[in-house]
Amino acid sequence: MPAHVLYGDTFLVPEALRRLKSKAGIAELLDANHHQLQGSQINPSELTSICGALPFMDTHRLVVVTGLLGRHERKAGERLTSGSRSKKGEGSKSASSLGGWEDLQKAIPEMPETTVLVFIDGAISEGNPLLRLLKPMSEIQSLNAPSGEGLARWIKTAAQEKGASISITAIRSLTDLVGNDLWTLDRELEKLSLYATGRTIEESDVGKMVVQVREGNIFEAVDAMIGGKPGLALRLFHQLREDGLEIPHIIAMLERQLRLLALARDSMDLGLPQADMGKRLGTNSDFVVRKTVEQARRHSWQDITDRYRRLLEADLAIKRGILGPDLALELLVAEQAPSR
Repeated sequence: MPAHVLYGDTFLVPEALRRLKSKAGIAELLDANHHQLQGSQINPSELTSICGALPFMDTHRLVVVTGLLGRHERKAGERLTSGSRSKKGEGSKSASSLGGWEDLQKAIPEMPETTVLVFIDGAISEGNPLLRLLKPMSEIQSLNAPSGEGLARWIKTAAQEKGASISITAIRSLTDLVGNDLWTLDRELEKLSLYATGRTIEESDVGKMVVQVREGNIFEAVDAMIGGKPGLALRLFHQLREDGLEIPHIIAMLERQLRLLALARDSMDLGLPQADMGKRLGTNSDFVVRKTVEQARRHSWQDITDRYRRLLEADLAIKRGILGPDLALELLVAEQAPSR
């Protein structure tokens, strides 16, 4: 195929591009023959001109265009809200909405064989008009993050590529804590492979090394604190101290979680679907969204905002030198949750 389209998960797409370059023997090209273009900054005639040029003292010219299909994804979404129309009218509207990019249908087959044109993007729909136009003349790869058994196989393979082996229970623990966030999984597997050099990565290693375990402790500590269980909350905070976290860091983690709880509780009261929570909470971690929503359901808006206000007061007392960090945290935790 004269062109390629790689779209989907932001971890898998760059990996697929590297494989494509290796397979085509173009991993190493002169800078003059390697073009990285932004879809928001290129127009059809400029792209056609670049793709039509022969390589300079090299075997190929690689042209990578990022985000162009995503621009037309927004236009596709707008059309869905414009009401029903005849198929003939819809097709005409779709073609005209491409803003000149429909010329690629003729330009791509006429490109020199030495040109490798690659479009890369994030998640887009099958109805994307530019994707539909490119399909007949392109090799398409839809790259979605795996789930279930597929995710378990991905983790096992990723660990092996890092020179490590990992037990089934460790894989289950990782997927429960991280989900299918492949960037985070790759970083955690890198740390785990170094930590467990020469042996199999076990579930206990995940518990010691994975960042989300600390977040899990913060969830439990906040739950205990708001729920009027100061003894349990203090034990959990002391565990974080033993893990090497200083009081200011714990205060910051506590502030973040209470702020997320307030946002989640407000979103639930407004009827916002859980699927849309991540954007408002400012996180792409399914683990954080799921646990925060579960926690917000157990506590009232008044409970959460009262604790958040008391935390800010404790933080101010520390910064003004009125209270020491350890004492301020213990007093904050020792206060009983407001009655509901």
